[in-house]
Amino acid sequence: MNQLSKIEATHQLKKCKKFSSPFISSFLFPSRIKSTISPFFLLLIINNSILLIILSLLTVVILVGLYLLINYKQKNAQKELSNKCLAEENERLLNLTEKLNATISTLREEYTLAKQAKDITDKENSLLQHKLTEARKIADEADMLKSNFLANMSHEIRTPMNGILGFAQLLQHEEVDKEMQSRYLDIISHNGTMLVNLIDDIMDISKIEAGQLPLNKTEVNLDNLMFDLYTFFNEIKFKQEKEHISIRLLNLNDDENSVFFTDEQRIRQVLTNLIGNSLKFTDKGIVEFGYINNKEEHLIQFYVRDTGIGVPEDKQNLIFERFRQVEEGSTRKYGGTGIGLFISKHIVDLLGGKIWLESKQDEGSTFYFTLPYSNMQQKDGDTKVFEPAKRSFNWENKVIVIAEDVETNYKFLKAILNSTQAELIWAKDGEEAVSICKENPAVDVVLMDIQMPKLNGYEATAAIKKMNPGIRIIAQTAYAMPNDNIKCIEAGCHDYISKPINSNLLLEKIDNHLTISKD
Repeated sequence: MNQLSKIEATHQLKKCKKFSSPFISSFLFPSRIKSTISPFFLLLIINNSILLIILSLLTVVILVGLYLLINYKQKNAQKELSNKCLAEENERLLNLTEKLNATISTLREEYTLAKQAKDITDKENSLLQHKLTEARKIADEADMLKSNFLANMSHEIRTPMNGILGFAQLLQHEEVDKEMQSRYLDIISHNGTMLVNLIDDIMDISKIEAGQLPLNKTEVNLDNLMFDLYTFFNEIKFKQEKEHISIRLLNLNDDENSVFFTDEQRIRQVLTNLIGNSLKFTDKGIVEFGYINNKEEHLIQFYVRDTGIGVPEDKQNLIFERFRQVEEGSTRKYGGTGIGLFISKHIVDLLGGKIWLESKQDEGSTFYFTLPYSNMQQKDGDTKVFEPAKRSFNWENKVIVIAEDVETNYKFLKAILNSTQAELIWAKDGEEAVSICKENPAVDVVLMDIQMPKLNGYEATAAIKKMNPGIRIIAQTAYAMPNDNIKCIEAGCHDYISKPINSNLLLEKIDNHLTISKD
């Protein structure tokens, strides 16, 4: 080894000593070795030590790197796992949210349906309660009317009977002179006439309810009829102690004779009811009546005017109802049964006319009724003959079912209805009537016979009403006992007409019910 190598080894040794601890230095290079080891091996050892340190450091770095890498991967794995779990949890929560929303929506729908059902139930209960209240009101009113009618009837019968029996007893006394006998007999005759008129009215009510009020049309001289009524009531007013009332007959037809083809008895009955009422309810003033020819509308218009007590506005419609009066009860001032105006309205309706009134309380009333005519003919100079108009009905697009098992009866009803343009369907028994109404909801009216095979009229009516309450049902039956009409109404029929059928009355009833169903 040359001198340069020695110097370099010495330099490296110094350098090693500078960066090594005393312990390492003493361990690696003990004093006894330092003197004997060669510089080459010393250099080799020093180089190996540095390499070892470097390898150790590299190992530490690699281990730290591996640790950090493993830790990073673990954290990433944990993060991925956490994200995956979080996603799954979110999806589960979304599914739960959707299910919860669906449940809430279902609950809301059920709540809405339950609320609607409750509202419908409440409305039905309210409607049912209203119907029950109305039915109770109608029943109470009917009971009141029945009681009033029976009381009025008892009064109206007993009053003339009292006059008849009382003055008949007075006639038995021998001391009664001729003049008094004549007076008593006149009173008996007047009361007897009142009693007969009352019985006639009661019979007419029964005929009206059975649909059997007859009409016998003949040529009627209206001027002679009006004059007969004028003379009759001028006598009546003295018997009623109303001689201060002025009764006037007003002729507005230029002294023309008017002949009308109609039922004289029924026209006289209507005018007698109206004039009699005016005289009864008038304490002072006048009672005036007459008629005019309304050429523009082809109507004969009758009127009866008075200066009596008048009719309150809220009572003007009900006075044409059966057994109804302006004053009702035992405290009423004026007598009567409350059936005269009802009968009068029915007669006018049958003759194709209309009746109404104009009135102011405490000022008087004017009653009007009309009779239509189709044409007018001049006869014997000033005599004019009026031909009554036949009322026409146009029920185009209306459907009428005739429930009738007897073919001749069906043909009769068909002949009556042919001119109305209505569609007619024949049901030969009760089951067929129900089936037709079920298959054809456009049915407007059913003419229901009561005695039929398979299903009778009562059972068929109940089935149809349950299925379609809007169909109007008119019972047409040979059963005409007093309670048969009540049975028909209780079964659900809206009206009743007995056989043999009055064609005019049937047409009027059907027209009324078609008008109701239209409203």
